[in-house]
Amino acid sequence: MRAVRKRNGAITPRQRRPVPVAPAVRAARREGLQRIVRTSGVVLLLVAAVGGAGYGVYHLTSPQTFPLQAVRFDSELTRVREQDLRGALDSHLHGGFWRLDVDRIRQVLEDLAWVDTATVRRVWPGVLRITIREQEAVAVWNDESLLNARGDLFTPPRVTWPQGLPMLSGQPRRSGTVSRRLRELRPAFAELGYEVEALALDARESWTVTLEGGATIALGREGVDARIRRFTSAYESLPRQAGGVLASADLRYPNGFAIRWTSASGDTK
Repeated sequence: MRAVRKRNGAITPRQRRPVPVAPAVRAARREGLQRIVRTSGVVLLLVAAVGGAGYGVYHLTSPQTFPLQAVRFDSELTRVREQDLRGALDSHLHGGFWRLDVDRIRQVLEDLAWVDTATVRRVWPGVLRITIREQEAVAVWNDESLLNARGDLFTPPRVTWPQGLPMLSGQPRRSGTVSRRLRELRPAFAELGYEVEALALDARESWTVTLEGGATIALGREGVDARIRRFTSAYESLPRQAGGVLASADLRYPNGFAIRWTSASGDTK
């Protein structure tokens, strides 16, 4: 505030006049204040809603509100052991019905050696239903693992291995190739009355079949399918001693094969 001098010499302060506020400015101020009030109300409502929803979720998912009442298996299991199922599931069943992690439960079940696939679902009001498809073993691989029909390896406890499975052997990562060859050979030798007991693919990619009774068939590396057809088509007409039993055959010759028989007394010819 500046001082002014009057004509009589006295100094008095100059009075400042209030600056009038335009109507548009006053309206804008009122609108801003109303906006702040409305925003604050919405925020409070959202906070209350989130808090209420959180409490509701906590209440609904509490094990005391909706406990897990039962676990039911829809499959008849012959290879999967009860103690293995208990060990896999025990730590995943204590969170109540709605807190069950069905994807994790499915994963730990499929980690069991004899489980091929597992389906897990909740059934209201408190049941967990599980469907398991067991692995189907078709052969033993390198005396270390089992093979299923797809050529996949799995390694269950040895005491659970089925008896009488064909023995397959080969280089690592060749299990699928050997498994496919087994499927091709079985029907051909079954027509002759033989089961395939073993099939080997050595490091030189040469095939050897062992039939029930111990007869060995050398197939070689190339033209395996043609060699088998030639052998099976001629087998019934081959001359043999009465009661003779096949001991071995070498099919690696370009235009024929060599064969040996064992008589009932054990003599080889």
